[in-house]
Amino acid sequence: MKMKNAFAYLFFVVLTACSTQESTLKVLITPDSYRVNGIDSPLATAAVDEVVRSKPEKVLISMCSNTPHAKIIQFERELRARHMSELKAAMATEGCPI
Repeated sequence: MKMKNAFAYLFFVVLTACSTQESTLKVLITPDSYRVNGIDSPLATAAVDEVVRSKPEKVLISMCSNTPHAKIIQFERELRARHMSELKAAMATEGCPI
């Protein structure tokens, strides 16, 4: 009986820890494409579709230094229109064309 109670308690602790983890999805915006979860598209809509399908709590928008501002704004506007999640931005150091 004690073993059963200990297992139930352990299961509850693990379940609680897993349910409180926040999911963050990384999107890389390069001058010629949007990349998220293995999808590489020249259009923002395909990347936004993948983000909406994934339902993350946070989205990290990683961009190259030479990415046009309009491309970043396009993604951000489409995403905000379809999904409410916290957005964060960062400059990418990997995956950017030279």
